[in-house]
Amino acid sequence: MAGTTAGADDTTDGGATSGALHDQRDSPSQDGGWSLPNGTTEQPGDVVQIPVGLAGNETEATVVIENESLDYRLVVRVADENRDGVVTLRWNTYHAGFVATDAVANRTVAVDQPDRVLDARRTTPQRDERLGEGRYTVSVRHDDGVVAEDVVVLESDPLRRSSITVLEGPPLADASAAFARSGISGAIEQDEWLFVLVERQSIHGYVDGIEDLTGNGTDGVSFRITRRPDGSAVDLSNATFLHLPQYDEFVVGIPPNATVFDADTDYVARFVVLRSNPYTGGGRVSSSTAFRVLPAGAQPDRPVLEVVDVQAPETVIEGRDATFAVSVVNSGEREGTATVVVSMEGANVTREVTVGPRSQRTVDVAFDTSPLTEGTTEWSVGIDGGARTVTGELEVRLTNDTIQEDPTLVPGPRRPNDGGQPGFGALAALVGLGVGIAGRVLALRRG
Repeated sequence: MAGTTAGADDTTDGGATSGALHDQRDSPSQDGGWSLPNGTTEQPGDVVQIPVGLAGNETEATVVIENESLDYRLVVRVADENRDGVVTLRWNTYHAGFVATDAVANRTVAVDQPDRVLDARRTTPQRDERLGEGRYTVSVRHDDGVVAEDVVVLESDPLRRSSITVLEGPPLADASAAFARSGISGAIEQDEWLFVLVERQSIHGYVDGIEDLTGNGTDGVSFRITRRPDGSAVDLSNATFLHLPQYDEFVVGIPPNATVFDADTDYVARFVVLRSNPYTGGGRVSSSTAFRVLPAGAQPDRPVLEVVDVQAPETVIEGRDATFAVSVVNSGEREGTATVVVSMEGANVTREVTVGPRSQRTVDVAFDTSPLTEGTTEWSVGIDGGARTVTGELEVRLTNDTIQEDPTLVPGPRRPNDGGQPGFGALAALVGLGVGIAGRVLALRRG
């Protein structure tokens, strides 16, 4: 994909080697609602999320994380302030075991507000190096007993390499909203957001802001944007940092109309992890990608929207709505808005839909069938002004009643002087014949 480079340059993606994958444990023991997840795996140096389920009306829990062979034990007391029965404990494996005892509660563990950490104590000595790979038992204690137990496995993933991607986003005020609508691009206009997305494991326990990446970086982790060909660095002091640790990603965003870029100029974004980092296994990691900055308005917005699928009913009772589920795809690099048009018998129903770049969205369009005649009619769905149209057929019925195809005529008493069929005079016979024909025509239309 243009604008994306994985494990580039002079690099070795030096994740620490690990042994065979660990099997997940059986379901954790539970006692009346106390619970922990069934097996958790994370990379060392990242933050482990541990949802702790509380029983009944309990509002406090004691959680113990330990590994006897590594001489590590952490005891945490948490409070469920919003009384939703769950406290999600975040265990920072970068700081775990290394920080001083008086900083454990502030840097090693955290919970989402309004829940609280009441107390956090490491009952083993401070280590001289970062917490390494291994299996860590997690247990919930209540009334001096273990009521739930789990295991957290810390291990590097050798298949997960670093990657760096440049994206362009619309000129929205909110960086997160602009990033959600961004698309990969190698040419960024000055009046658009510039986003650089970096994927890397084992950095998310200590890299959570621009200040951790600039200068010398934290533990040798740095990010730069430099101008070609002179190599001068772009000022990132006002850049926006978006953290996505659940995906092992972070994003550096430069807002529209920033003065740090020159038009019609090439730049390089580079992410580096030095050999001195405790999680590289001794190998330097570097990923880079090039992009060009264009003047504002140099490229028109290019959404490309079309209908790709329609889910429609086969039959509908006249006067009721026929609902069409219309899937619209945008294959362009910009967000776009289009008008979906549903047509039947010369009547149109429209609905506007906005679709992000390189994405798909499904919308429901309700069509009032009151103006339609009974029988089978053809429908079409497309984008107003678009080239592609999806068509199909819809049967409009008066009722749901079963149609009687061959009604039975019951003869009356014979009239000897009419010369006709039993129960019919000459006029009656013609009327009966007309009714029969009309009944069959109606049946055919309904069929």
